[in-house]
Amino acid sequence: MKFDTQAPIWRMMRVVLPLVILAALWVFADGAQIVHQLRRADLGWLIAAGLVVNLQTVLCGWRWKMTANRLGQALPLTVAIREYYLAQFVNQTMPGGVAGDVARAVRVKGDSMARSGAAVAIERISGQVGMLVIMIVALAIALLTGAVPSGTGGMPLGIGIGIAVALPIAYRLIPQRMREAIRRGILDIWARQSVLGLAISACNILAFSCCAEAIGAPLEPLAAAALVPVVLSAMLIPASVAGWGFREGAAVLFLPAAGLGAQAAVATSVAYGAVLLVSAIPGAFFLRRPRKLAGSGSGA
Repeated sequence: MKFDTQAPIWRMMRVVLPLVILAALWVFADGAQIVHQLRRADLGWLIAAGLVVNLQTVLCGWRWKMTANRLGQALPLTVAIREYYLAQFVNQTMPGGVAGDVARAVRVKGDSMARSGAAVAIERISGQVGMLVIMIVALAIALLTGAVPSGTGGMPLGIGIGIAVALPIAYRLIPQRMREAIRRGILDIWARQSVLGLAISACNILAFSCCAEAIGAPLEPLAAAALVPVVLSAMLIPASVAGWGFREGAAVLFLPAAGLGAQAAVATSVAYGAVLLVSAIPGAFFLRRPRKLAGSGSGA
């Protein structure tokens, strides 16, 4: 039996299920106290988080341009940043978390949808690899030093290592055309991709940490590097809107190991989600802009 992710019931569940999770967390963690913490949040730290998120979006646009150019797509930096803001806005407001990425691939496809789609896919893969590297290294150090208990960090570390081991195997199994695209877009420029990937992932972790500071529950740098990627990975679950619900649930599961209570964990995650949404609003202004399509070209 084929599972249709576009069926009305599935689209409805993407909204209902996160609401159910948030309602359960409201009861479990005392929603009134969570609201109280959010009302008392330090605006300065929230603004700092917003600035970091916007820096991340610019860096993502730069990484996308670099990847697209390597694949022969002439994508100007200004267009890449503009379309990335639009993609972030769509991903923050529509279920699934990938509609914005599909839209940016279509809007700048030029004369080759395949090349445009490959550039977007490879750019996203590069971003997840950067976060995976930080998580594995930080979790390993945190477990060895006792900063994170093995009961909390052991499973995410094992999953992370398993994914890392599976990546080269998956690379050999994908079609030759996609392997060639990954080679040109990532492997041949691994140094530049690594620097950008780590910087963008660090921006995500720093923005979340700023939100924790705003709530009054600061995270130690090592604990943040180890556990925030685990929390943010819950946003990849496609059964929600922008990760809401699942991200807060993961925060309650993992952030107590960093000294945050359930209330502070939920409040920090909600503040982070709000910062992401506000930071993506500039993308709404590009919805009606005429497409500036990128054609083919040789970029490096």
